[in-house]
Parts: sequence; C-alpha cells; structure tokens
Amino acid sequence: MVSNTDRRPRMYGLSTCGWCTRARAWLDEKVGEYDLVYVDQLGQKEKDQVLEMLSEKVGHLAFPMVFFGEECVVGYRPEEYERLTEQTG
Repeated sequence: MVSNTDRRPRMYGLSTCGWCTRARAWLDEKVGEYDLVYVDQLGQKEKDQVLEMLSEKVGHLAFPMVFFGEECVVGYRPEEYERLTEQTG
C-alpha cells in the first residue's frame, strides 16, 4: 500500500487534523495529483492493516505521512515535500 510505482505522492492523514489540511493544501497547489488516504475514514479492518503497515514502514505513527516513492515525510514539512518533489519529478 505504501509502495507507489508511479511518481505520484501518497498522503496518509486524518480528516480532523489541521496539519493534514495544510499538507493537503500544499500538495493541491504544488503537485496537483496525489493519492490521499484518510485513515480515520477507513473501515476498522482496513484501518488496522494500514496502521500496522505504516508503523512497520516508518517506525511510529504521526500524521500526516507523505510518501514520495519510498521516502516518507512525517508531519507538515513543506521544505522536505519540495525537495522530494524535485527529486522524484
């Protein structure tokens, strides 16, 4: 679920998270096309699977998590988003 064969970023967030809203606005403005998963809106089984996968992949849970290929930026860090967008673009 994390691995992205195309170059489109993938964001995992919470629908009620202010930092996630900021990250999404940045992606809307700077990237345009990206995948978005609001973890809190998933069914319980899928939510459990996604949380386990994210915990294994990143080592801890904090939102937003924005994946650029295999690299993950945890939190709202537009400078890192910019750097990774340039590398994967």
